[in-house]
Amino acid sequence: MKAPVLLLSAALIFWGSQTGMWIFAIPMSAILAGYHVINSRWDFSNDDFQRIAKLCVMIFLVVFGSLITTNRSIYLAYTLLQWLPLVFFPLLAAQTYSVNESFDIRTLFVSLKKLTQVESKRFIINLNYPYFGICILSAGAANSQEISFYIGMFILIGIALWFVRSHRFSVSIWLSLILLAGSVGFIGQMGVYQLQQNLESAVVSWLSNANSIGQLIDSKTKQTSIGEIGVLKQSDKIIFRVKSDNSQVSPGLLKEATYNKYKSAVWIAANPNFTPVQSDVSGNNWRLDNKPVTGSTLTISANLNRGKGLLRLPNGTFEIDNLPVSRMEKNKYGTVKVEGKNDAIAYRAMFNDRLSLDSAPTADDLQIATTEQETINQVISKLNITGKSPRQILQLVDSFFIKNFRYSLKLTGKNNQPTPLSAFLLETHAGHCEYFATATTLILRAAGIPARYAVGYSVREFSQLEKQYIVRSRHAHAWTLAYINGKWQTFDTTPADWANIENANASKLAFISDLWSFFRFKLSGWLRSNLVKSLLNYGWWLIMPLMLLRLWKFNSKSSARRLSKKQIATEKLAKADLKRKDDDFYLISQKLEDLGLHRHPSESLKTWLQRLKEELPTADLIDDLPLIVELYYRDRFDPQGIQETEKAKLKSAVAAWLVKHNQVKNT
Repeated sequence: MKAPVLLLSAALIFWGSQTGMWIFAIPMSAILAGYHVINSRWDFSNDDFQRIAKLCVMIFLVVFGSLITTNRSIYLAYTLLQWLPLVFFPLLAAQTYSVNESFDIRTLFVSLKKLTQVESKRFIINLNYPYFGICILSAGAANSQEISFYIGMFILIGIALWFVRSHRFSVSIWLSLILLAGSVGFIGQMGVYQLQQNLESAVVSWLSNANSIGQLIDSKTKQTSIGEIGVLKQSDKIIFRVKSDNSQVSPGLLKEATYNKYKSAVWIAANPNFTPVQSDVSGNNWRLDNKPVTGSTLTISANLNRGKGLLRLPNGTFEIDNLPVSRMEKNKYGTVKVEGKNDAIAYRAMFNDRLSLDSAPTADDLQIATTEQETINQVISKLNITGKSPRQILQLVDSFFIKNFRYSLKLTGKNNQPTPLSAFLLETHAGHCEYFATATTLILRAAGIPARYAVGYSVREFSQLEKQYIVRSRHAHAWTLAYINGKWQTFDTTPADWANIENANASKLAFISDLWSFFRFKLSGWLRSNLVKSLLNYGWWLIMPLMLLRLWKFNSKSSARRLSKKQIATEKLAKADLKRKDDDFYLISQKLEDLGLHRHPSESLKTWLQRLKEELPTADLIDDLPLIVELYYRDRFDPQGIQETEKAKLKSAVAAWLVKHNQVKNT
């Protein structure tokens, strides 16, 4: 049973409302709805359906190629699902306006092409209900959290089930069961949604190496690797690129987030309170500070996570240009988060490192966790900083770490000390940047200097191939922001050789993945160019006419005939009549009809003959028919059919019965 065409039109409208693809949903829905208005139908051959299937493959490749260059995250599959109704629409439209309104599924597969000559009804399908399911699935992939999705899905599925309901039960019982199922489903889907969210978080965390520094940054909390045991995971994957006005000078550190409270290896941003940042009339330029200043410029090419993320910015950034996002927010710590439609972004950051745009220090910026207080006091007593100026204190702290500590990716836990940070300061004297940044921040606070913990990336690797800086996952870094002379200044005590140590552990085959990454980056940039944007914006309008033209006339080799509904009905009657005349038993049934022995429409052949036997107990012609009917049934309905000898026996029996009938008629 096929789904009504108008139900499919409604499903397409629902898909368009959930995904925002109205530009496709409305014309596609209108094309299907025109089934009841347009009088013409086309007699598509198997070769025609194969060509239409190839068109669907081409549309899929175009969509997939466009998406993978702008969205290379795990969520690409969700976005691709949203496009499936468009991908398969040419095939559905061809089936809808074809003479038979169904086709052999084997014609879509080259490997099964030879099998299409084998007669079997098991491979003849109608795409209406499968396509209906695709529309519902694609609408759900939009991840709408509004109740409108569930209500729309429930109504559409209820209508679809109405057409295939069993008539053994009354309408009231059927409606009651549907409403009960819908209510239970609504409660269940809330639990499933929570399970999905937890599963997504776990999978994303696993695929993104969540234990690596800098991955999955949260603007409110930062779980460090302090206290863990093992070796810190490192990755050579290129995650963003930076182009500087002066390629001879490294851009240095790009901050992603700042925190001011530390407890149990976790840094927290207390009361972040993000406030909106207004763009100019173009919607692409964003001003973080109103001071009319000049400065340097960096162009940063990166990717957001499902259209959301934190920007990586140099210290003193006062303006961000060429960033087409729908929303930008900033908190008092200088953390900037954005939200837009595209994952791939490229923005220009204008900055002046003499500016300090973060909020003034508070009591939280001098706070030291109780568990770390004793250890920090011991370090302060060794430094002899009493009466020293802030600049002198910074020099003493920096010298303390340079002389006594070394950089290491090995995670040793807390050893015999009360906390992992205590073990780092008093025992191991070795750790990665999170240890150095955390310890430095707390030491400066104990010395009376407000300090904060910052995370981001160190930009230092220049690519001769790309003629710009590339930033890998292992370039993630942590450092301290110290409030000196009325402004926040970068203070990094991690040993300078940390970059060389990580480079030594890098894979020798990283250049292979670098080449592939560069190719995807260039392709993504080309797709974001104004020329391609114009083609995408206006070129999509050509897709629907081209598909209609493809359905109207595939090419000069197409054998599809255009028929009216009246011509189709006439041909179907002619084919049915021809099939009956080729039927061996048709001749016998016609003779019995001529004798006035009519067969009721609801009677099977065996029931008909049984009734005739009871009404005409002396009719010898009826006695000869059960054997013929038995062979006829096996020939028509047995999947294995009958042997050639049995077919010959059936024809001989029919011929003998007809001869006998003529003799009886003549007497």
